[in-house]
Amino acid sequence: MEPWKDFDFDDDVDSGSSGSAAVPPTSGGAGLKGAAVAYVMAEDADALDCGICCLPLKPPIFQCNVGHVVCSPCHNKLMGTGKCHLCGINVAGGYRRCHAMERLVESIRVPCPNATDGCTAMPAYCHQQSHRQACTHAPYCCPGKDCGFIGYMNAGLLDHFTGTHGWPCTTKKNRAGKTCRFSVPLSDGFNFLIADLVTGGEGGSTSITSSKYLFLLNVLRQPLGRAISVLLIGRKPSSKAVKCVLTFSHIVSEDRKFLGSHLLQSKINVECSDLSSGVPNPDDCFQFVVPDYLLGEGHRDSAIKIKVSISIGDLE
Repeated sequence: MEPWKDFDFDDDVDSGSSGSAAVPPTSGGAGLKGAAVAYVMAEDADALDCGICCLPLKPPIFQCNVGHVVCSPCHNKLMGTGKCHLCGINVAGGYRRCHAMERLVESIRVPCPNATDGCTAMPAYCHQQSHRQACTHAPYCCPGKDCGFIGYMNAGLLDHFTGTHGWPCTTKKNRAGKTCRFSVPLSDGFNFLIADLVTGGEGGSTSITSSKYLFLLNVLRQPLGRAISVLLIGRKPSSKAVKCVLTFSHIVSEDRKFLGSHLLQSKINVECSDLSSGVPNPDDCFQFVVPDYLLGEGHRDSAIKIKVSISIGDLE
């Protein structure tokens, strides 16, 4: 089977006839070319993969004198054999770069599998796997013990957290590049924060995009207080640093007389996990500890008020 199928466009297509695929209006050769490209379909996606390792071909790509192509890692392994892996032709002079195939694989775009959850990326076919691993719109695993629920941020995940498990979820929308600030009461167990970073809309532009990041703040009882760990759930944004500042303050007074105050603050480089192997052991994470004596006798069983500042910026 040929890897590509030609499409014929009849000159007498009736755009109003039932059951016919109308060709978009064209203007000269450039318009017809654009219409044809829009209808191209790969019938054999294996033709875009390396014939040895079966991974997607990506530049640099090499070929023998007949035209059989291999990826760069496999090309390096074949250099010592002196023969093509498929036809056996002598390639003692070395494989040649196949610039035409490199241009082809770079130009073929595929939709992200998480498009239903808002991802608008169209990565090149050869880069789709790396995009999947970094896509912030990928589905999330529920961190609940023995709970196999997997859902999207915009389709049932948060409802599952609050409705099934009773975990509190708080969302804060902010302009991308700015710090998201929360002031939230944290209960024992899992607490979720959603930082919704918005881009676009400047200069009268109507194009606005939203990127949501899900954070888990896990509060655990310790003999002398409560320990809080922070985790970014999902995929860490590529080339981005995720930082969090936790702050707890307490004013000491007696008979309405100010006696002093306590201020605890920690700056954290936030780790990331997709929770596919469960929640990381809190003892292996940085923990922000609030001693019981700061909460007062009557408040040691209550939620603790914490100020949370989250920033997602470029790596320094």
